[in-house]
Order: sequence, then structure tokens, then C-alpha cells
Amino acid sequence: MRGLVTSIIGLFALFIDRGVSFSPSSSAVHNVHYAPIIASIGRTTTTTNLKSSNNMIGDVEIEALMGSTMEQARLTNQYARFGHSDWLNHRSSDRFYRALLEFDKSPVVKNLLDEALVLASICVFIIVYNGLFTVGFTDFNEIHHDPIFANSVPNWIAVKLCLPTDPFFLCSGPLGLLLVFRNDVCFGRYKEAFSYWESAMSSLTNMLLMTSNASTNVKAVRNLGIASWVVARTTQHEVLGGFDPKEKYEAEIRKVVTDRVQADNVLMARDKLYRAKYDVHLAVNVFSDEISNLDKRTIINNFNQVASACTECERLYSTPIPLLYTRWTLKFLTFWITFMPFAFYNVFENSWNHIMMIPAQIVIAFLFFGIEEIAVSLEEPFSILPLDELVEEFYLNIEDTTNWMEERQQLL
Repeated sequence: MRGLVTSIIGLFALFIDRGVSFSPSSSAVHNVHYAPIIASIGRTTTTTNLKSSNNMIGDVEIEALMGSTMEQARLTNQYARFGHSDWLNHRSSDRFYRALLEFDKSPVVKNLLDEALVLASICVFIIVYNGLFTVGFTDFNEIHHDPIFANSVPNWIAVKLCLPTDPFFLCSGPLGLLLVFRNDVCFGRYKEAFSYWESAMSSLTNMLLMTSNASTNVKAVRNLGIASWVVARTTQHEVLGGFDPKEKYEAEIRKVVTDRVQADNVLMARDKLYRAKYDVHLAVNVFSDEISNLDKRTIINNFNQVASACTECERLYSTPIPLLYTRWTLKFLTFWITFMPFAFYNVFENSWNHIMMIPAQIVIAFLFFGIEEIAVSLEEPFSILPLDELVEEFYLNIEDTTNWMEERQQLL
């Protein structure tokens, strides 16, 4: 009996641990952000060793997390560009049936299989425990048997494992509000990130068009375009983290930036993005003899919008939704779902040995945990945005613009 109790407590602890172990602690974030400042003024800090809090994860565990079903799905199912046929299929009348038939193919469902297994184990434990110690069980011939061990254990052990349903109904309202607000904020972060990127790329393109029409110096226009591309590519590298390896980023910079000194200056800088912005200002100054101060100021103002958008993207990447809210919502949901099988026991008393509580609990767990899983996926939006396409499109615009300038000069 003690072994059974230990097992269920272990399963519950595993379930809770999966929910809260991968959020960085506020103290860890504080130390990362302020360590350089503290070091510069000669102070030392004492930090609590939080290895036991599961917040410090090693490279091996990071690789395992990046290889998970949901993280891989972020890379393969990125932002989808819809055409006419896609919209027709998206709003077709059979979309409900397709959603049910393809339920098992969802990366959200695949990522929640462990949680479903734990909940199914809890349901099985409740059914077996009550069948052996309290209410008895029904065999395959529909004959009911009294509990086998009812008289061989103390009364405090032979207690029926069940809970009333009223507390779960009372808690469902506040839990729903927590989940709705969280998802709304996460989608807002996704929309905001995409808006900043579109604004930045549009402003960089406008800069390129203005200089190409105001100047006849093709090389200078191309240098400005390349410097602007480095800003976009460096911002992408900053907000993608491990999804954009350092080797890949450096190789692309050296391939596109033909000036080796300029490439080295960016790659060896303490703050690569700040250096890339500096190079753009240097590239704009080359046009001082060809364009008026007013036009130059307009170009600089355009780039200031880009710089602001880049800063906002870095802010979104480095500052999650307040962890207090996220963790409390997750704990609330975890406790609510974990204890629900105890309330479901009497609800499904008409099914054979209450067996239908198992699939019912699994489906509810997928639905509710799926909502939270989607919110987590949208909270960091950059790895699901088409940043590669946006950056590549801007590079092609540079090539087109300089080619058009050369063609125009040949005609003149």
C-alpha cells in the first residue's frame, strides 16, 4: 500500500516538475542583466545556488529541448503565406471533420503525450484503489464483487478516493480568465513582433530607394544596402538564439559583406547590432556631397525607425510575460487537471468500473494544456516568423536596385 501511495506521489511530482522547471528564475535574470554593471564598479554579489530549482540547464538538456516535437514543429510549420486556394481550404465546411481526423498529427498533442500518460496513470490508480479497498469492482460478466482488501486494512486507508465536482466548476471561471488573458497577451506579442519586422524592412527599403534616386554612386548605394542588410541579419541572429547558430551567421556575413575589414568589425564587436547601426550611419555620410541636408535627415529618420524596431524586437525576446503570472497560471491549471480524476470517479459511475473517466480525462487534458501550450509557443514569436524570407527579400532588393541604377546610367 505504501508503495502505491509513493508511486502516485512520484507521478504527481513529475507532472508538476514538467510544468515549472523550464522557466528562468527572476534572480537568474537579474544576475545576467546586472552582472556587467556590478563588475564594472568593483562589487561582488552572492547568488544562491539554485541547481535544485531546476533553472540552470546544461548544453545537453538544451539540445534535448530543441529536439522536442514542439520545437521542431516551430521550425517546420512557420508563418504560412496564404493564397486564394489556401483561404478557400481554410474556411471550407469540412474543416471541423478534418480537425478531428488529424487530431493525432498536431504537434501540440504530440508534445503533451507525457502529461496524458501521467493523468491516465492517476485515473487507473483511483479505479484500482477504490475497486480493491472501498467500492469493489465488476468483472467481465457484469457481476459486482466486494472490495478484496476492505477488511484487511485500517479504516483510514480504506477511504474512497473521490472529490465533489462543485469546487472544479467554481475554479473553472478564474482559470478560464487566466488562460484567455495569457493567450491574448501572447498573440499580441506575436502580432507586435511581426509589425516591428515589417516596419523595419519597409524603412530599410525606402532608404535604399531614396538614395538610389538621389545619387548616381552605385557603389555607395550598394554599400548602404549591405550595411542595412547587416543590421537586419544581426537583429535576426539576436532574436533567434540557438535556432540561428553562430557559425551560420558569421558565414553569411562574410559572404555578403565583401569588405573584410567591415565584416571583422561587426563580428568582433562587443555589441554587433550597435556596430552594424554605426556602419549604416557611415554609409549615409558618403552621400553628403550629392544630397541636401533635408534629404539626408529624412534618410536618417527612416533609419531611426529601423533602430527603434530592432530595439523593440530585442525587448520582446529578452522579456517574457511576467513570470509570476505565467507560473501561477500553470500551477493553477496543473492542480485543477491533476485532481479532476478524483471528481470524475462518481461522474462515470455508470460505465464499467468507471473506465470512461480515462479517455474523458485525457481529452480534457489535451484541450486545456493545449491552450497553454499555444500561448507558450506564441510568447516568443521570432522563431515562427518568416525572418529568413524577409532578410533574403531585402538582399534581393539591393541587387535589383543597383542593377536598375546601372541600367539607367547606361541609357543616359
